[in-house]
Amino acid sequence: MKDLLSRLNRLRPYAPLLLRLAFGYELIDAAGHTALHPSEGIPGYSDWLKSLGFPFPLLSATLSAYAEFLGAILMIIGLWTRWAAFFLLINFGFAVFMGHVAIQDTYKNAFPAINLLAMSVFLLLNGPGKPSIDEGL
Repeated sequence: MKDLLSRLNRLRPYAPLLLRLAFGYELIDAAGHTALHPSEGIPGYSDWLKSLGFPFPLLSATLSAYAEFLGAILMIIGLWTRWAAFFLLINFGFAVFMGHVAIQDTYKNAFPAINLLAMSVFLLLNGPGKPSIDEGL
């Protein structure tokens, strides 16, 4: 068993790739339309943020949509991964605490934002792994 774990340990630098791809895809799926079609997506997002009491809802919606979309691209390719994770950590920290906890939302509804927050913390602390541009492919 110890021998198997030792062999698996050699693959450890590649483990973050799975997270980067899965969560990167989730972010592009969630924020892609808003970021690529801002005249359609930003106003609705802004109205929702305003209903939650976010300051500067139009600016907050715009920054959030582009942080998620650009952060996803950077994570997937492994470029400036820790910086992307840092900004996503801020974004999803606000999402979890102001968008879910403050309104006493259910855990089930908050679960995607909590996962994205946890992924951001992981990548900030551990880096992108391999293959990534940050790690020299």
